[in-house]
Amino acid sequence: MNDFLSVLIPAYNEEDNIRRIDDELIPVLDKLKIPYEVIIVDDGSTDGTSDVSQRISKKNRKIRLVKHKKNMGLGAGTRTAIRAARGNIAIFLDADFTFHPKEIPKLYKKYRETNCDCVIGSHFSSSGKTDIPFYRLVLSKGVNTLYSILLGKKLTTISSIFRLYKTNILKGLELKSNGFSICAEILVKMIYQNNHIEEVPVTLTTRIYGESKINNKKEFMNHLKMLSSIFVWKF
Repeated sequence: MNDFLSVLIPAYNEEDNIRRIDDELIPVLDKLKIPYEVIIVDDGSTDGTSDVSQRISKKNRKIRLVKHKKNMGLGAGTRTAIRAARGNIAIFLDADFTFHPKEIPKLYKKYRETNCDCVIGSHFSSSGKTDIPFYRLVLSKGVNTLYSILLGKKLTTISSIFRLYKTNILKGLELKSNGFSICAEILVKMIYQNNHIEEVPVTLTTRIYGESKINNKKEFMNHLKMLSSIFVWKF
C-alpha cells in the first residue's frame, strides 16, 4: 500500500473548529495507517485561525499552514489547497467539521475497493443522514437533483465539499469558481472527462462553533449559471 493522503481544509474565521484537529482529526488519520499530511488554507481570516493553525503545525509536522493575505473565497482556497497537496490522494474536509472526520475511513475504503477517481461522501444517499435546517435542506436537495438530471448521472450529492480524489486528476482541472459552487464545478468537469466516481453514505451535521459563510442567494445564482452551462453543453 503506497498511498499518501493529503487532507485539505480551506478555512475562514474558524479558530474554534481548527482547535479540534488535534483531538478529532489526527486520531482518525493515524488509524488509517498510511502516510498523510493536513493542509490548512487560511483564507485571510480576521480571527485567531492563523495563530491556532501555526501552533498546532509546530507541534505536529504533518500539519501545514498556507495563508492568503486577504479573503478570496472558497474557490481560491480550494485551488490553493490543490496546488499545495503532495499526496497521491486528497480529501477535502469542511473546516467546521459538519462532515465529521470519523467519516473519512468510509471514503478511503471505497477508494481501495474500486480504485475510482473520486469518492463522494453523500448525505442524500439512501443510507445518508442530515441534520441541517429545513430551508437549507430543500435548497440543497433541489440544486443537487437538477445537477443529477442534467448530467444524466445517478449521483445524489454534487455540490458538497466532502470527497476523496486522485490528486493528479484534481491538479489537471482548470477551475474558475470563486465561491462554494467550485465543489460542483470539480465534479461536473470530472464527469465531462468520464472519470470513475463513486458515492458512500455519510452524515451531515450542524456546526458547533462559528457561523456559516454561505451566502445562499449568491450561491444559488452561481449554481444556476453552472446549470445553464451544463444545459448548453448537453443540448
